Amino acid sequence: MSTIYKNKNVKEELMLLYEQKLKSLNIVFKEIDIDSSFGRTRVIKAGNEKGKQIVLFHGYNAGSPLTLEAVKELTFEYCLFAIDTIGQATKSENTTIDIHDDSFAIWADQVLEKLSITKANIVGISYGAFIVQKLMIHKPAKIAKSILVVPSGIVSGNIWDAITKLSIPLLRFKTTKKEEHLIKFIDAFQPNDDDFISKMLKLIITGVKLDTKIPKLLKRKQVEHFNKPVYIITASNDVYFPSKKIKKRSENLFNDLREVYELKGSKHMPSKKYYTDIQRIVKKWIEE
Repeated sequence: MSTIYKNKNVKEELMLLYEQKLKSLNIVFKEIDIDSSFGRTRVIKAGNEKGKQIVLFHGYNAGSPLTLEAVKELTFEYCLFAIDTIGQATKSENTTIDIHDDSFAIWADQVLEKLSITKANIVGISYGAFIVQKLMIHKPAKIAKSILVVPSGIVSGNIWDAITKLSIPLLRFKTTKKEEHLIKFIDAFQPNDDDFISKMLKLIITGVKLDTKIPKLLKRKQVEHFNKPVYIITASNDVYFPSKKIKKRSENLFNDLREVYELKGSKHMPSKKYYTDIQRIVKKWIEE
């Protein structure tokens, strides 16, 4: 059976980090395995069983525990379902899903069906926002409100920034194996004060066979039928998806764009100091 991991040790180390982060949250949670036509999917359910349901799709290879950490205070009031994306370095299967057809929508729909979720507030972070967009296109009835956080699939980043801040440092690291180049690459998009994230990213970059296919940008005609509320959180220093470009294009993309909220001074991956702000704005939108 093929695997996304370059060796067994990398997988073991990443899954150990997954478990450490999940336990460190100090929340009551339940791990659920869902069978889909694409393979087994791990879901972390946490929070108030009687509260409004919020479904979370994490960023690229980030996993559910890291996502739950950013919104864990919401568990007092809401029922959260954090879904491990299939085909990534998570507790779900390694099965690769075609990003160009409706496979991601079918997979997500199957998982939600087996969780008995008919309609929910759905949050997509970075790559997870691309999955939410697939639901908007193919399974819009599943969405009550959508919240897209530093979303992929809406705009492309500045080419020069991508080359100088991302491509060149990564290429230098792969060529020289010098840690300084890897640090420079990671520092371009994540806070430099989080040792856990740095360790996790290093393992992913060096030990996982990364799927380099980039989702195509969402087109107006694909979502012209989607009339549910859309909310967006951007980061002012996002090297991947520039904040101002997202706001401008989203205004012409979605029928019911309610608000675009910018995290001032944040990189693509927000540091912990932004978590309170994120939780406040998500709760405000859910209650609107």
